[in-house]
Amino acid sequence: MPVSTINAPMTSATARYADSLRLSVAPMMDWTDRHCRVFHRVLAPGARLYTEMVHANAVIHGDRERLLGFDRSEQPLALQLGGSDPALLAQAARIAADWGYDEVNLNCGCPAWRRWSMRWISR
Repeated sequence: MPVSTINAPMTSATARYADSLRLSVAPMMDWTDRHCRVFHRVLAPGARLYTEMVHANAVIHGDRERLLGFDRSEQPLALQLGGSDPALLAQAARIAADWGYDEVNLNCGCPAWRRWSMRWISR
């Protein structure tokens, strides 16, 4: 990125986006589902909300309505994608953009994958 772009003054749209990031509600496995996010939105109307982590493979091959569906009242909303394959993460991020997410957050090293995979294996 050119230095002139980095040092450029913020536009009003960029400033509003930066203001919306002052309070974020972190993603929590088995907790930040749709119902929780709507409740958080009532408590903090300007907060950045995150989904619980969804693996890129699940986004690509799974039930997208269940995994990615959200109510517009939850926005601004970020999808947290898990995975380690750049091509799969890119494909899942494009899918998330098509679903209307404001941001995609990449989780490339959370140890929760063990718990997540064991939960699905035990079902």
